[in-house]
Amino acid sequence: MEIVSSRKNENVRIIRSLIREKNMRDERGAFAVEGDHLCGELFRSGLKAMLAAYTQKAAAKYPRTFGLLIEAADLSICITNELAEYISDTKSPQGLFAIAEKRAEGLAEDARRIVVLDGVQDPGNVGTVIRTAEAFGIDGAVLLSGCADIWSPKSLRASMGSAFRLPFINCAAAELRGLLNGFTVYGAMLDDTAKRLGEVKFPEKTAIVIGSEGGGISPDVVEICDEKIYIPIKGAESLNAAVAASVLLWELSK
Repeated sequence: MEIVSSRKNENVRIIRSLIREKNMRDERGAFAVEGDHLCGELFRSGLKAMLAAYTQKAAAKYPRTFGLLIEAADLSICITNELAEYISDTKSPQGLFAIAEKRAEGLAEDARRIVVLDGVQDPGNVGTVIRTAEAFGIDGAVLLSGCADIWSPKSLRASMGSAFRLPFINCAAAELRGLLNGFTVYGAMLDDTAKRLGEVKFPEKTAIVIGSEGGGISPDVVEICDEKIYIPIKGAESLNAAVAASVLLWELSK
């Protein structure tokens, strides 16, 4: 078995670029994942795997996921531990990597509960909201311009595989009203006219907008909101965007 050790290897270069560069992910319509959990979730999701890379140590430590990688990927390569560290964006890489095609974007026609992220720039928050939305049975997510890339490694790790399954779409704010035709849109914000969470009975078709960590919901999107809603808190000035989304989506799921 040949073990790849050169940083100049084309497959190594592609994996590393997909992990680090959004432009590369957009250009190729693909993304890269790493680690036992995400590689396993990837193949269980049914997404098309084009390339797998692994170290001998990882093959022995994670035999189940390694078997999935070898069986499902079009091509697989064995790499040195040093190359795994070079490719990875984590401090302690597990030595398993895969490249897969992005899945098609879109929301189900029968979607009734949607979360909208407006300029949420932290990839950890984006991934956490996607994970939470799936956990609470939310039907899909809309990522407006300015949000962190859902296919970035940090977003994928935070989503724990939910990004492979939850329907979502990227769009501009100008497209939002048409996309959510028939929905009542609630904007999460502190405002004198906002309704208190817990005292609102959500309509059958509801979308909740979560704004950016620093600026909240943008003015263009505020204009689209039919209602405003706030989470009553004591002491702290505000909640983290992902935490606020979790509270709101839990209430919506009820």
